[in-house]
Amino acid sequence: MEAKSTKGNDGRVRRKRKSERINRRKNTLIKKAYELGKFDGIDVALIICKHGRYTTYKSRNHASWPPSRAEIQTAYPLPKNMLPEDIEKRISKHTRGGNK
Repeated sequence: MEAKSTKGNDGRVRRKRKSERINRRKNTLIKKAYELGKFDGIDVALIICKHGRYTTYKSRNHASWPPSRAEIQTAYPLPKNMLPEDIEKRISKHTRGGNK
């Protein structure tokens, strides 16, 4: 019986550590968004959804910020829409061929 409770505790400890790690990364991301928004001419909007709960950050406190998706799609110059695959390609390019 004790072996089962130890396994259950190990699972709980792993889940707690994972959750803490994710929360630290989320807080780091928010801090980086804040720091990026401090540069002149850069506005930042960040949306994080974890288990259906949203955390948002915006560098400007205006009703019109962030723009709607429709406003972004019609902006000029055209927006850079990035997906996880795009980031993975960038990462693999830098690790494979050095810093180009």
